Amino acid sequence: MAQNTSPIFTLVPKVGFGTLTGSIASARSDGVGTIATDLFVLMTADATDGSYVSKIRISAAATTPTTMTASVIRIFISSQTSGATTAANTVLYAEIATAAIPAANAANAINYYEVPCDFALPASYTLLASIHANMAANTRFQLLTFFGDY
Repeated sequence: MAQNTSPIFTLVPKVGFGTLTGSIASARSDGVGTIATDLFVLMTADATDGSYVSKIRISAAATTPTTMTASVIRIFISSQTSGATTAANTVLYAEIATAAIPAANAANAINYYEVPCDFALPASYTLLASIHANMAANTRFQLLTFFGDY
């Protein structure tokens, strides 16, 4: 079987955006859930050739100075783009423990979390995110996914 003999590069750079906010908690880490209810799409790979995912940056945000709820954010790889997911089509890629940190603070900037990816995602696969604990009022986590389509 012929192999690529030179490196391939992405053709279209993209940034996917997801938000975790409100009462959306999922205590599951097995990938079972419902997209747009307790699992949220960060990006969907190109339908023809797939995509290369570089990294995911997670930032805390708030509309007023307040303390974020400590929790765990989970990132999943899935062959599903909508509806219900199962442990057979969705797998845990990473977990990030987030602290109870003050957001929208006037004196101190909040550090972001970063998840290195550096992998190719097959055609039409998705990256999904969930959070273990419900968010405090007026707070959210913003997730930026840096990727490119082949």
